[in-house]
Amino acid sequence: MILTVVIGNTNTRFVWFRGHRLVRFRAVPTAAVCHGRLPEPNRVTAVAVASVVPEATRVVRAHLQSGAGLKPFVVGPRTRTGLRYRYRRQDLGSDRVCATVGARNRFPGKDLIVFDFGTATTANVILREGIFAGGAILPGIRMSLDALAAGTAGLPRLLPGRTLGPVQRNTRAAVQAGVANLIAGGIDRIIDLTERDLGRSFFVVSTGGAAGVARRYSKRLSILRPHLASEGLAELLYLNCGECTAEP
Repeated sequence: MILTVVIGNTNTRFVWFRGHRLVRFRAVPTAAVCHGRLPEPNRVTAVAVASVVPEATRVVRAHLQSGAGLKPFVVGPRTRTGLRYRYRRQDLGSDRVCATVGARNRFPGKDLIVFDFGTATTANVILREGIFAGGAILPGIRMSLDALAAGTAGLPRLLPGRTLGPVQRNTRAAVQAGVANLIAGGIDRIIDLTERDLGRSFFVVSTGGAAGVARRYSKRLSILRPHLASEGLAELLYLNCGECTAEP
């Protein structure tokens, strides 16, 4: 069994795999991870880490090495992925790398757009030839709502709502509807322009903690893979360190 650790700005996902089968999952706030509060790895043969939070990476590596004697495989700009890149690798977050590798393995032979709805929302374009063509980054759903509350004196801090109609009759619903339409419009425009500019029809996949909410906003987000980055991280571990994953 192997353990994958995907460290995001808000949450860290610990996912255990036996082969390619997910057997256990736990999400922990990344702030808690930075303070050393993380689950024990249990009996695993190897650990892989993908992180956008360096402080949390250091804590996880130290915990695994001192407590379990495991040296984690950490995804970086030079990690072999099986993809070719038109995007500057040094600028590409490891979470995006993992999500695209997971999508490529789960949906081979397809032109893909992967939307990862986390603290920020990323759109990632993978061509069926195995090319990461590029993508876009936009504010996350919760980030948009929080920014409205933080930047104004009179708007409340809200959770995402189901309301889509833009003509609302109270402030709470108006904020939720405005953000919903902003996100939905951004998603649909990215898909439409990508298909127009590249002359292809794309298979659209959504993942990340807010993907379930985002699917209520856009009809193009029909496929949900909640653990896509973890699946991709497992594939990267097998690709780069296959001998480390063998059962004793």
